[in-house]
Amino acid sequence: MTFANSNDGHRDPDFRALFEAVPNLYLVLDPELRIVAVSNAYLSATLTRREDILGRGIFEVFPDNPDDPAATGTSNLRASLMRVLSQKRPDVMAVQKYDIQRPPSEGGGFEVRHWSPVNTPILKPGGDLAYIIHRVEDVTEFVRLKEAQTAQADLASKLEDKATRMEAEVFQRAQEIQEANRQLRDLQVHLEARVEERTAELQEAMTALKQSEDQLRQSQKMEAVGRLAGGIAHDFNNLLTVIFSASQSLEFKIGEDKQLSAILLASERAARLTRQLLAFSRQQVLAPQAIDLSASLDGLNPILQRLLGEEVELQIRCAQELRMVFADPGQIEQVILNLAINARDAMPDGGKLSIATENADLDEAYAQDHQGVAPGRYIRLVVSDTGQGMDKATQARIFEPFFTTKGPGKGTGLGLSTVFGIVKQSHGHIWIYSEPGVGTTFKIYFPEIRGEERSTIDAAVPSILDEGGSETILLVEDEDMVREVAGNALREAGYTVLEARHGEEAADICRQAAQRIHLLITDVIMPGINGRRVSELAVAAQPDMAVLFISGYTDDAILRHGVLEANVPFLEKPFTPNRLRIKVRETLARWGQRRGVE
Repeated sequence: MTFANSNDGHRDPDFRALFEAVPNLYLVLDPELRIVAVSNAYLSATLTRREDILGRGIFEVFPDNPDDPAATGTSNLRASLMRVLSQKRPDVMAVQKYDIQRPPSEGGGFEVRHWSPVNTPILKPGGDLAYIIHRVEDVTEFVRLKEAQTAQADLASKLEDKATRMEAEVFQRAQEIQEANRQLRDLQVHLEARVEERTAELQEAMTALKQSEDQLRQSQKMEAVGRLAGGIAHDFNNLLTVIFSASQSLEFKIGEDKQLSAILLASERAARLTRQLLAFSRQQVLAPQAIDLSASLDGLNPILQRLLGEEVELQIRCAQELRMVFADPGQIEQVILNLAINARDAMPDGGKLSIATENADLDEAYAQDHQGVAPGRYIRLVVSDTGQGMDKATQARIFEPFFTTKGPGKGTGLGLSTVFGIVKQSHGHIWIYSEPGVGTTFKIYFPEIRGEERSTIDAAVPSILDEGGSETILLVEDEDMVREVAGNALREAGYTVLEARHGEEAADICRQAAQRIHLLITDVIMPGINGRRVSELAVAAQPDMAVLFISGYTDDAILRHGVLEANVPFLEKPFTPNRLRIKVRETLARWGQRRGVE
C-alpha cells in the first residue's frame, strides 16, 4: 500500500505505532506463519516480549502444553490458518482454550486462557497473500464466570451482575472497535483505489459471516428446544401407555362407562399433542416413499378449497416433470394443510393464497448464505399469502412450540413447529419471508430422491386374523408400569411372557432359557445396553427369534435420522393393549413368512 505525499506540511501517521498501541490483541503473520508485528496488548496477554517473538514461527512461540494431552488450541489454530492460506478468506474460530507459558521469572508453568480468534488475509494487488491478521478476543473471564455459575448456584445473582458488567464492557469495546473502524475509514482517503475495493469486499464478507452466525445460533436454539420437546413427549408417552392399557382393561371388565370413555378421549388428545411435539423434535416415526409433490398438492385441492372458504382465493401452480421426493406422504400433506390454515388465519378479511411446486438447483453461493444447506438438486414448495405479515421479532420465534400470535383458544402454537420438524426430519430446509401489512411466503426445499431410496420396497404384511397366540415372548422395558401393563396384555392373549428390566438381564435370560423364545419386545432407549444391542445379543443366543422395538421417541440406532429402516417392526408409544397384540401377531407372521414357516 502507498500513502499520500506530505507536501502539505502534515506528517504521515506512524501506522506501526498506531497498530502496536491499539487496545486489542493482534498478531500479523507472513505466509510462512512467522510473526512480523504484534500489539502491546497481545504481548501483555501472552506474557511475552516483542524482541523474543518477532521473526519466529507462531507455533514455535506458542506451543501446546506438553502436560495436557487433550490440548487442541494449537492444532485448531493451525487448521484455521491453513484454511486462510488456501482459501484466502477470513476464518472465524470457536472459543479456544490456550495454555499461555509463563516466563521463568514468574514461576514458569502454564496459565489457562480462553480466546475467540479471527484470522483475516491481507492480499496484494495481484491477489497473492501478503499477511494474515490474527485477532483475538480474550473471553477467559466470561468462560470462568459461566463455569462458576454452573458450579455455584447460590452465587447466581452476583454472577449475573458480573455477566452484565462484562456484557457492558464487551459493548463498550465494540463501540471502541467501531470508532477505530471509523478512523480507519477516514484514513482510507489516503489509500489507493485498489485498497478501497478490497476493504469493501472484506465488509461484504463480514456481513455474510454475521448472517451465518445468526443462522447458526437460531439453528442451535431450535435444536435445543427440540431435544427438550422430544424428551417431554417420550416421558408422556410412557405414562399414556399405562393410562391407555389400564383404561381399556377396565372397560373390558366393567363394560362401557362414561368416565372411562372420558379418560380414553383425553388420552387420545394427549397422544396427538405428543405426536406434534415429536414431529417438531424430529423424533416421529415416518414411512417415507417416493412421491410427486405436484400430485400430492392436486389431491389436496378439494380439501384446501373447503378449508379456506369463499373469501380466500386459492391459486395452485405445479411444475411439469417435477423431481421426486423421498418423504412420508401423510406428513407432507400435514405440512401443506398447516401452512394453509396459518395463511387463512392471517387473512381474516379474505385474500389470496398461492401454492407452487418447482425444481430448484442450489449452488455453492446459496449454500454459503444459508446455514446447513448443501448444494444440489431440490424440489421447492412455495406457499404465499397476502395476509397481515410478521415483523422480524415474530419471525425469529415462529417455529418455536407453543408460540402463537392468535388469541386464547384459537390455536395450540404447534402448527408451524410441526411443519418445521417434519421438513427437517425429511432432510429439507424451510425459510420464511414476511413483511407487516404485505404478507408471508414460506419456501421449503426437499432434496431430490436418491438412488438407494428409489429401490426401497415395503415387504408384504400378512393379514392379521386374531390378536392371541401361545408363543413365548421376552419383554424388556425399564419403566416398571409400562412393563407391567404390556406383560398383562400379552398374558391375557395367551402368550407366555418373560420380563426383564434392562438389557443385561434380558441377555442372561436368552442365554439361560431352556425353552425357545419366539419374540423379543424391547424398548429402544434404556440405561446401559440399548434396545439395538439387546436384539443383537438375543438373536445371537436364539437365532430364530423375531424382534419388535417399542419407544416413545425414535432417535436411536435402529432409525436413520428419525426415519424407520425398511422391514424393522416398530410400535410407537403410547399404545393400547389391542394395538400391542395386533403388532405382535403381525411381527410373528412377518417373521414366519421370512423364515418360510406358515
